[in-house]
Amino acid sequence: MKKSVKVLMILLIGSLSFSANAQIFGVKAGLGLSNISSPDEVDNNFFGRALGVKIGGTIEFDITDDLYVGSGLGFAKKGASTVGDTYNTFYLEIPINARYDIVELGGSGYLYAQSGFNIGYMLAANRGGNKVNIGSDPVDDYFKPFDLGLNFGVGVIFDERFEIGLVTEFGLVNIYANDLSTLRNSSLLVSFGYKFGM
Repeated sequence: MKKSVKVLMILLIGSLSFSANAQIFGVKAGLGLSNISSPDEVDNNFFGRALGVKIGGTIEFDITDDLYVGSGLGFAKKGASTVGDTYNTFYLEIPINARYDIVELGGSGYLYAQSGFNIGYMLAANRGGNKVNIGSDPVDDYFKPFDLGLNFGVGVIFDERFEIGLVTEFGLVNIYANDLSTLRNSSLLVSFGYKFGM
């Protein structure tokens, strides 16, 4: 876990060394399904899909003509449904992604693949509208504040500005404060973006 965080920080700091001419700013939003999964079958069956939403700003640095490293700052609504209730969790997220343009489409479009990490901090959580405690106390708290996940996606950039894609995310850390169970975030989103500097 600590090694992964160090690698992510090195990538982020290294990306800042690129020239200002290589920066591509943008905005991105996503809409789809989120869930909470568990390796325990009973716990896993307790949760179902809920609405997932993301919105935020992005920045990319071109490494080559086809390879880009990017980050940004965004807001994410995650969670899961249960019988009669819904868990809603709200995160501040920093993604660190690599995007590779696989093939050119027409004169100004690209088919791409991306992968990377999402680092999240939970700002608030509720179950059925009632506040849920966030922290590391296994007695008084329900969710842990920090999250780390992998993401993979494919998409299309057209007119060198507009973007649409499909992204799936898998949580790597346990977000449940009680060690009796392991709960992880997961989601499947359709994403939309606009780039200002391509």
